[in-house]
Amino acid sequence: MISRLDAVESATTLLRRVYPEKADSIVLFPEKSVDHPYGWLISFDFAQHIETGDWLQSPVTTVVVVPHDGGKAHFPPSIIPVADYMNRRASGEWPPKEFPR
Repeated sequence: MISRLDAVESATTLLRRVYPEKADSIVLFPEKSVDHPYGWLISFDFAQHIETGDWLQSPVTTVVVVPHDGGKAHFPPSIIPVADYMNRRASGEWPPKEFPR
């Protein structure tokens, strides 16, 4: 099982790769991290959003999923609530065999 510290490091690596132009603006909140059976949810934001409150400066999602099994850090899908996604991953119900049409 991956530790909170390792999960934060993994999330940081992903965020710096996805948002290279905002690498210095990424603010992680390890104290708000949530441990689920599937993995960690690591919370983050951008300094510009924190400082101004301008929603246009906020990231689309504010969490990174870091699986306990050492899988790649990733963003949760936007099609379902994050807690539901984490529960489905833990139970093996995600990814769905077929998406609804």
